[in-house]
Amino acid sequence: MAGLFAKHKEAVISLIVWAIVAAGCLLYFGVLHKPAGSAPSDPSTASTSPSNPSIAPRPASTDIDFPGYFAAFDRLASPGEQEEFVKSLKGRKVRWRGYVSYVRNSDVSRSKIALAITPTASDESQMALVYFGEDLRDRLFALREKGAVEISGTFDSDRWNTPYIQGDTVQPLASIPTAPPARAADAQ
Repeated sequence: MAGLFAKHKEAVISLIVWAIVAAGCLLYFGVLHKPAGSAPSDPSTASTSPSNPSIAPRPASTDIDFPGYFAAFDRLASPGEQEEFVKSLKGRKVRWRGYVSYVRNSDVSRSKIALAITPTASDESQMALVYFGEDLRDRLFALREKGAVEISGTFDSDRWNTPYIQGDTVQPLASIPTAPPARAADAQ
C-alpha cells in the first residue's frame, strides 16, 4: 500500500489541493455576502428595496472603461476601499475593449468558455475574465491572441483585482479606437 501511495503521491496531493480550492470557492460564493441589514455606503449604488422604496435604484450600467477600472482600483489606498469599489460595480453592465490573452474552456463550469482580455496588447499583469455560454464557442475560439475585441456583459466580481464578467456579446475589432465605447445601456 505504501508503494502505491508513493507512486501516486503527486496525483493524491493534486486532488487534495483541488478539493480545498473547490470548497473555498463554494464558501466564498455561497456564504461571504454583505449582511442583509447593512446599509449601502453610497446611496447612488444602492439596490431598490421593497421594504425601503426611498433607496435609489442602482444604475444598470457603468461608464467606467477597462483601463479606467484598473486606474481607479489602483488609486484606492486600502483593501477595504478596493473591495467596496468592486462591489459597487457588481451587477452593472459593462462594455469594455481589450486584447485577447487566451480563450479556453472554463475551469469554473463545463458549460462556460473563458475569454481573458487585457487593456493593452502587451499587458500581462492586468486581466479580466469574461465567461460566455456554449452558444459562442465557435466565435470565441476563432479569436486570435492579442487581437482587439469589444465585450459586453455583467460585472460579476466581489473582491478581486481580476474582474469577472458574465459575457453577453463579443465583437472582434480591427483595432481599438481611442474614443471610449458607447455606454453599455445605450447598446441594448
